[in-house]
Amino acid sequence: MYLKRLEISGFKSFANKTVLDFPHNVTSVVGPNGSGKSNVADAIKWVLGEQSMKSLRGKKSEDIIFNGSDKKTKMSAATASLVFDNRDRKMPLDSDEVVLTRKLFRNGESEYLINKDKVRLGDIIDLLARSGISQRGYCVINQGMADSILVASPAERMVIFEEATGVRKFQIKKEQTVKKLEATRKNLDRVTELLIEIEPHLNLLRRQASKAEKRGEVSEELRREQTSYYDHVWQDLIRGNAGYKKDESTLTAQIENGDKEVERIKKDLAENSVDNESYNKDFEDLQKKSNTLQQELNDFQREISIAEGRIEIEREKMEKAKRPEFKPINLGYVKEKIAKIISSYNVFVEKIAQIKEMSELDEVRKETSEVKTEIDALYSEIQQGRVCLKGEENFDDTDLCNFEKAKEEVSIKAERIRKDYDAVRTKVAELNRSEQEKRQAFFHLERQLQACQDEINRAKDNLNRINIEVAKFEVRKEDLLNEIKDELGEGVAILVKIKANEDIEIQDDQGYFNREGAELKIRRLKNQMDQIGGIDPLIMDEYKETQQRFEFLSSQSRDLAEASESLKQVIAELDEKVEKMFKVSFKSINDEFNRYFKIIFDGGKAELSIKYETENKEEGVDAEGESSAEEKEATKGKPKIAGIEVSAIPPGKKIGSLNMLSGGERALTSIAILFAIIAHNPPPFSVLDEIDAALDEANSFRLSRIIKEIADRTQFIVITHNREMMAQADVLYGVTMQDDGVSKIVSVKLDEFSE
Repeated sequence: MYLKRLEISGFKSFANKTVLDFPHNVTSVVGPNGSGKSNVADAIKWVLGEQSMKSLRGKKSEDIIFNGSDKKTKMSAATASLVFDNRDRKMPLDSDEVVLTRKLFRNGESEYLINKDKVRLGDIIDLLARSGISQRGYCVINQGMADSILVASPAERMVIFEEATGVRKFQIKKEQTVKKLEATRKNLDRVTELLIEIEPHLNLLRRQASKAEKRGEVSEELRREQTSYYDHVWQDLIRGNAGYKKDESTLTAQIENGDKEVERIKKDLAENSVDNESYNKDFEDLQKKSNTLQQELNDFQREISIAEGRIEIEREKMEKAKRPEFKPINLGYVKEKIAKIISSYNVFVEKIAQIKEMSELDEVRKETSEVKTEIDALYSEIQQGRVCLKGEENFDDTDLCNFEKAKEEVSIKAERIRKDYDAVRTKVAELNRSEQEKRQAFFHLERQLQACQDEINRAKDNLNRINIEVAKFEVRKEDLLNEIKDELGEGVAILVKIKANEDIEIQDDQGYFNREGAELKIRRLKNQMDQIGGIDPLIMDEYKETQQRFEFLSSQSRDLAEASESLKQVIAELDEKVEKMFKVSFKSINDEFNRYFKIIFDGGKAELSIKYETENKEEGVDAEGESSAEEKEATKGKPKIAGIEVSAIPPGKKIGSLNMLSGGERALTSIAILFAIIAHNPPPFSVLDEIDAALDEANSFRLSRIIKEIADRTQFIVITHNREMMAQADVLYGVTMQDDGVSKIVSVKLDEFSE
């Protein structure tokens, strides 16, 4: 893995998009003061997650965005990207190329991206840490940082060495474990305090729960007895009401059946109702027809009577004419008499015409006799000769024949009319008989309807009487339910069934129920409840809850104690691992430091030493902050590293402390330490920002030789003014700044010139 290029835009003086490729081991960035070359190092440090504006040579975050000039407007955002070659997968990402990007906008919003995907700052720092790159360590080193190694306290210097030796990640893990141990111990203390607080209360609750349990047993027995008692009382009440319910059911069915029968009879009455209007119309029609036929029959009878009279007269005439004493009569006198007779006859005929009933014929017959008497008188006069004429007259039977023929014809017609009249009278009789039968059937149905309604009324009266008894039963039942509710509450099964309108099935009498004995037992159990006294009904719940909490806390206490011991073991193991690893790495760095010191100073002696804390801290050096009680307990009996001391003696000098070194000697000593660290644990790349500023030409040569020596393991980006350092570079970038205040890059591949 190596750094392929840097892409910046809007960052500090680099307003325009600028790309710096790093294809070789050593790249130099040069330029006059103020050209912006150190902004390259700042951009790299910024992408690596640097949050300190002071470290980035600014006061506020907005200072890293190009702020404009007289000829160039200010930018709205700053962007920088580091592109890594990851074909060796040293970065734990499945990508041949990894791009880390950081953006900052003028409104204060910022973005972090990995391969264009937005991430958190912590994600980038974690990825860099697992790749061996640290923004706090020695990947970006400037002149001030190099000198700070010497002026730093031993504890501050220890942080750099922890990262250099690779134990920092274990130290972080240890710190996390110590925090867990501290949290566990605090939790254990709280749990212990809670257990101490809860236990007395739990004992009190246990005693109260025992009384509550005893009361519960008595209460349960009382409930069983009361349930049984009220069950029997309820059964007796229901059983006593069963007869009424049975009669109620029977009467209800009887009323329903009666109502159906009434409806049926009413239907029959409607179907068999007497239609007086229809009957009167039929009777009137038949009566009119009968009267008409009777009138015709009377007319024919009158004609027959007249015909018979005429026949009889004619026959008498003929008989008398045959006698010797017969004499011709005086026709004039006879005609006069006959005219009178005819007048009587006409009156007779009118009366016949007015006959309406057969009973009136007797009177007509009487008048007929009177007419006959008149005829007989006329005849007598003729016999006596008072109307006789002289001479003889001849008589024939023509009139007699005509009269007999006429009578026969009229008799035939009268007989036909009489048959029609008899038929009509028969229909009248049948109509009267049918109407009578209908009336009798109708009156019979009415009597049936009345009888049925009377029966229904009697059933309703009985049902009302039963309903009164049932109402009394409901009152007794309601009183009993209220008593059950007061004694047993709403939750009793019998009450639930009753409230749901589910009557308990009536059971057969299963033997003698001693009601007085049951009531006595219930009173005895109630007395026991009073003797036990009132107990908070929630006491059992509180006891169970407190007991469960006590058991849970006890379990937690055991678990926390075990976890505490386990964490102590982890801390001890980490300390042991860190100690071994640190000592091995520290020895290597110390050897490299001595070697590089001798190379740079052409002799002399340099050494790094570990200082440990002591109980009175008189002999050692204080670390940053105090160790927690948990860490002290976990590391009890083992000395703790307080920091790193540096001893440097240039050749031909005798000095007692670093303060006696000159500025150049301090710079060289710092460089020796940094390169010792780099040589021991080479980072993928390192940016050296004018760390050679205080070196003369000879020392610059020595430094360039060291860089060349390590360049095959660590990629170097050197920002310098030194010609010797430039000479060691494979690629040289020149940074210039025009009058628009924008930095620009010019690149030269030096290996092309060397050929």
